[in-house]
Amino acid sequence: MEKTTNGNNALQSICERYRNLYGGLIYDVLEHLGYPYQALSHELTPLSQDMKLAGPAFTVKGPMTCERDESRRFKRLEMIKKMTFPCIEVRDAGTPFHVALYGELSATTAQAHGAVGALVDGGIRDSAYLIRMGYPVFSRYRNPVEAFGRWVMLDYNVPVLIHGELVQSVQVNPGDFIFGDLDGVIVIPKALTIKVLEECERVMGIEDVARVEFARGDDPVAVFEKYKRL
Repeated sequence: MEKTTNGNNALQSICERYRNLYGGLIYDVLEHLGYPYQALSHELTPLSQDMKLAGPAFTVKGPMTCERDESRRFKRLEMIKKMTFPCIEVRDAGTPFHVALYGELSATTAQAHGAVGALVDGGIRDSAYLIRMGYPVFSRYRNPVEAFGRWVMLDYNVPVLIHGELVQSVQVNPGDFIFGDLDGVIVIPKALTIKVLEECERVMGIEDVARVEFARGDDPVAVFEKYKRL
């Protein structure tokens, strides 16, 4: 893992603050700001319920292949050395084959070089190992099928397309902020990372106060009018 600097200390703090939030709130804030199409497909789910993703995207693009050139494996390993802490590895679908694009060895290596989670628009395997690691991984499905000879890494840190919820696909750019929880995954454009975070924290503070009044049986209409969130 790369040495910690003041820059990634600040980024780590941003990630920790995002982990205190929840997907519905982030989506509402983005929609209010004019970005209603940032939710990814509901098929992208966490391996376990308590897993969360929070960090800037390190994107990986790969198409299908029938090539079995071992040197391709080394290219992928060289890519991992370019990661910086903290980042979320984001792999696009790339292939119609139902194969596992990610597994425990990929996670172990990526984590050692700065990754704090993975978002895979396809299959994964070694699920029990990943869960034991406590390493957050979101994917569309699980199976044991090796990707080698069926999928190949083409490029990394380039824009990729991930299946969307309200649109066919959502573009994820390197550095866009990825948030995922049990309700799904959201892509926050890089330039809006701080703005969305601060607005979510403001709204969450209002919600915490309103929640107490709702819970004690205050007039719900009056409470809603008093604490309109946005």
